[in-house]
Formats: sequence, C-alpha cells, structure tokens
Amino acid sequence: MIKTSTDILIVGAGPVGLTGALIAHELGLSVRIIERRPTAQSAPAAHVINARTFEIWRQIGLDVEKIRSSAQSPEQAGFVHWVTRLGEKVLGTLQYEQQGDDNLSVTPTPLRNLSQHLLEPLLVSELKNRGIGVEYASTWEAYEEGPDGVISSVAIDGQNEKIFSKWLIACDGASSTVRNACGISMIGPDNLQKFITVHFKADLKSLTASNPGVLYWICDPRAGGTLISHGGDNEWVYMYPIADGDEAHISPSECDQLIRKAIAPTSATIMVLRQSSWTMTSQFADSYRLSHVLLAGDAAHRFPPSGGMGLNTGVGDIHNLMWKINRIEEGFADSSLLDTYEKERRPIAERNAQASMDNAFKMFDVFMALGIDPDTEVAFANLNRVLEDAEAMRVLDQAIQNQATHFDMLGLQIGYRYILPTSTTELEPLTDEIIRNYRPSVEVGNRLPHGWLERNGEKISSLDLVSLDEYSIIGGSEFVSDLPHIKIGRDIQDADNWWSQILGLSTNEGLLVRPDQHIELRLSSN
Repeated sequence: MIKTSTDILIVGAGPVGLTGALIAHELGLSVRIIERRPTAQSAPAAHVINARTFEIWRQIGLDVEKIRSSAQSPEQAGFVHWVTRLGEKVLGTLQYEQQGDDNLSVTPTPLRNLSQHLLEPLLVSELKNRGIGVEYASTWEAYEEGPDGVISSVAIDGQNEKIFSKWLIACDGASSTVRNACGISMIGPDNLQKFITVHFKADLKSLTASNPGVLYWICDPRAGGTLISHGGDNEWVYMYPIADGDEAHISPSECDQLIRKAIAPTSATIMVLRQSSWTMTSQFADSYRLSHVLLAGDAAHRFPPSGGMGLNTGVGDIHNLMWKINRIEEGFADSSLLDTYEKERRPIAERNAQASMDNAFKMFDVFMALGIDPDTEVAFANLNRVLEDAEAMRVLDQAIQNQATHFDMLGLQIGYRYILPTSTTELEPLTDEIIRNYRPSVEVGNRLPHGWLERNGEKISSLDLVSLDEYSIIGGSEFVSDLPHIKIGRDIQDADNWWSQILGLSTNEGLLVRPDQHIELRLSSN
C-alpha cells in the first residue's frame, strides 16, 4: 500500500478542478488532482466561458489570450437563431451575449464560446507547464476523517494508494462520488426533462454562411431540438428532448436520421461520433462542507444549461474557496473561515439557477406561439399555419424577442455580490435589468470594477492590482496599514479618471479588496 500526503487533493479534472489545481500551485500549496476518465474531456459539453471566468484565469497567470484565440470568434458565435430547419427559413435572431470590444470598458476579457473538450487540454497544458500532471484513470473510493485532514483511498494505475490531504475538494460532477460518500444529499427537482445529445461532424458551412451563429433552435416539430456549433461549422451537437426510457431505443442510424430531419437537404457527410443522454435538473447540495471535505461546481449545484452558467459558477466557487484555504494554511485564519464559503457561494448559485430556470421555462412561449402539440403532424400543420398568418408571425416574433435575457446575462456574470459582515444591504431580487446590465459598483461584496490604468508605462486592468495571496488597499491617499497599498496617482496613473468618475470615490477614500477581487470594506483617511 502506497502512502503519500499533499495539502490539497482535488477529485475531478474538469475545468473547475483544473482551475483549483492552478490556483493552489499559484499560492504555493501542494496539490494532486485525480480523474476517473482515462483522458481529458473528449466530447463537447459546456461551451460558454464568461468574462468573470477569464478574469479569474487572468489573475492566476494563465495565458488567457491563447485560450481566447482557441475560441469561436464573435463573428462565428455571436448570434442565436430560430429556424424551421438549418439552412431554411429564419424565424427570428438574437444577439448571443455581449462579446464585442465595446465591453472592454467593463471587463478586460469579454465572453467567448469555447467547448469544454477544447478547453480542458489547454488547462492541462497550463498545469503541466507548472510541473503538475493530472492523474487520469484514477478512482477515488473512500475516505477517513482525521483531526488534521482526511485519508483517501484511491486506485491509481491499478495500485491502491492512501493519500493524506489537509483538504479534500470534490469537483467530480453531478453524480459526485465524494459527495455521496459524505452522505450529503441533493435538494430540488431531479428530473425536469431528459435529452439525447448527439456529437457529430459535418461541414455545414453552406447552410450557415448567411446566418452564422452558435445556437440554432429547430422549430420543425418533426425534428424539434437544438443544434449547437462547437467549432467552425464542422463540429456540432444536436440536443433532442425525449421521454424517460426512450434513449435505449435510439440507435446511431436513428440519430443520423434525426440530424437529417433537422437540416436542409445537403450532400454533406454526417459522422456521428457519440450519443448520450442526460437529465436536466435544478439541485443544490444540502451542505457544501463536511469538516475537511468541500464541494465545488456540479458536485455542489446543478441547474439547466439555459444561460451557460454551470461551468462558470463552478470556477467562481473554486476561486472563492482556494484563497480561504490559503489564509488558513498561512496562519492568518482558522478553519471557521470556510464557513463563509457556502454562505457566499450558495446565494450566487441559487440566483444563477433561478435565471437558468426562468430562461428554460420562458422558451415554452416560443413553442406555444408555434402551435406545439403532442401529435407531430398536428404540430407541423400548426407551424405551417403560423408561417402563413401575419398576426401569428407577429406573436411568434414577440415570443422570440422576449428570450433576449436568456442570451444577455452580463450583469449576472460579473455583477454578483457577496453579503459580507460589513455589508449594509441585502441582495436585490433578480430582474431583467440586473441580469442584463452591469453597473460598476463599489458596494461591499462586489467585484472590484474593471478600469484601464497605467503602471510603469504598461496598460493594465484595475483587477491586475489585486494579489491572489493577500488583501490589498487601493486608494487615493495613504492609509495606516501593513497591507499592500496601491495609491492612485502615485503607483498607478489614471488617465481616464476611473477612480473618481467611474467609481465616484474621492481622493481620501480607499477600498480594502480581498484576494478574490471582491471588496471587503470602504475606507476613509479622514
């Protein structure tokens, strides 16, 4: 029996676990990351990387521009369409998120579409460059709790190993083995809708050239589903709703037929790579922590994909968690600091889940406007009547335009706020305004607003001022403190008057900012 030890053992090498390992390394913590899959993700899964996730990767020293260059461009993936079939009549179009350079005033890294199976190798490579390898084909089996950490039983390359870790972090997904071993239950609806997902390759540029986009909602009821572009019009996922039990009866040849029904006639070769089924849920772990074991990402929460918040919420989780572990390990806090992890992150996950659920259910308005019916032929006849009726088309258009919030969630992505002991207000109820529109704020608990500054002749983001391993003071005057103090106008040049005009702060005010770039306290030198 092999016995080893590490500060942190991460179970699960998806984007959340990989980000956690990268943060741990950046903080000087020893870390191991194990994954039951034999390799990195090979099939498309999550594909939306929002601005806040990129900001977090930027803070931990990743080559963010390299990652972004691997993503689909805004020109490729900047729209979502409702079509009768791919390459036929377009019923409506919406912009897909705020991806353009006009958003550089509020974030240094606007949203991009990058499929998980393309993303994971990039993150693995970043880890490898730091001397850390992902231990694939490794099965986490059980653990024993001790006074100073946990001992995990793990099978690696056919050998049994006991790994002592001060902290065990479960990033092993919706069916988390670690969570189940802890006896932590999931709360909430667990079967909202079942889908079959077909990953295929086909050159469909001839059908998309005039209407490029990332999502195509197929409105023909004979093939009603969603086509998702995962790479330059030749790598696709087709997502199709099914009834419980139907997945066992859908063969690869039937998948090919379904895809053929969803697209206009074409001579393109369709290569079905794999098919799988999944169930849409909206659930939360009844606890994010059990002593030295903590849950992050889908192990802690899972909600509908409508909004693309799953992966990104998980990255936010691990960012919040890792700096707190570091403060404990450096002796600046005791383990009670980790009680704040769930207190801060659960409300964010709940709001993201609410928005995702609202998006999913709002789509029924489109289906109703199309004349949805359990009988496919009746539904098809209803669709044709809608296409021939000007008033029915007006109703359909309005139903599509009402989906705008679904694909425009910048405010939710970078504008979320933690309720801290120093907070003076509670979270506002979610509205379309809050979800869509980001407004820079220095209220306690908010992410430090982004602004373009200059340091030693180099253009930087205000977010670049915040150290990952300690609190920072940013202000217009001196403050009595041993903490790093960045003075606007001395250390940093502020040509755009970001401090006074955008943030509305005077020269005698300052901000105490946490390592995760969220504001802990407003300060005054008076």
